[in-house]
Amino acid sequence: MNIPESCIKAFPAYEDVFADDLENCKKHLLPICSINLQCVFPEQDEWLHIVSVKEIYEGCVGEDTQEYHTTYTKEDMLGFDVSNGKYTFEADWNYFLLNQQEQKEAEYAQLKAAEDKQYLRLKRELGQLSELAQAYIQNENDYNSRKQFYELTKGIYPFSSIGDTFDSVDGLIADIEKKRTDGWGFSYPEINGILDDVAFQSDETRDFMEKYDVSIEEMRKFENTNLIHRPLKENGEVFTYIGSLTGYLFQAYGAGSVHLFYDQELKKAVICFEYT
Repeated sequence: MNIPESCIKAFPAYEDVFADDLENCKKHLLPICSINLQCVFPEQDEWLHIVSVKEIYEGCVGEDTQEYHTTYTKEDMLGFDVSNGKYTFEADWNYFLLNQQEQKEAEYAQLKAAEDKQYLRLKRELGQLSELAQAYIQNENDYNSRKQFYELTKGIYPFSSIGDTFDSVDGLIADIEKKRTDGWGFSYPEINGILDDVAFQSDETRDFMEKYDVSIEEMRKFENTNLIHRPLKENGEVFTYIGSLTGYLFQAYGAGSVHLFYDQELKKAVICFEYT
């Protein structure tokens, strides 16, 4: 199935997705797709956005920064306040481990100068941060190459990088031409060639529900999934599910599924990463 082209925008500009603090947004986040809620709720002319993060590499995003967690920003879950179709990250930017690099470098220098052996612990942590910084670069370069590929061809590059960064759109074009020559099969996301599902309406989701006799009410609970956290209202209900896509089709290291949830009353959008 497809949704109206007027209701979907691939690789939107940072300025069209985030309301403020663009410097930190560009440092840590990757805007993948914008969705107008009219494709699901005709009376709601409002834009929401599926975003990913550059920190995806090893382990869960935010797993080592629990002191900066909030109700809707935890391991592999990010919360955003929504105003006029744009996002504001709800948590402290130190939720992202790399954001603490300068602070840790300064602390390391002080401890080493004081001959405090604790500097050895920080030395190990800084080594890990250096590796993470490289993953940031890989994710950003791969994302930018895929964005340029989409702008040139009006379709995504439908294969995972498996951690091998494509540093230029030329590399993607050459690779896909080689795959065509070698007889590879091409499979694109079901909805507009970008999304895997919108509001449980994709053919694949409908077939799954019919095959396993799963009701829409059961699907909305997101209980039988690999999600670490689900965005819950005070009454225990899960936020309204908007849609999902395959994260690793948009960056070097990506989640199997990136889910978007929304609560209109709270004006809160939540992104959840799922791995299978």
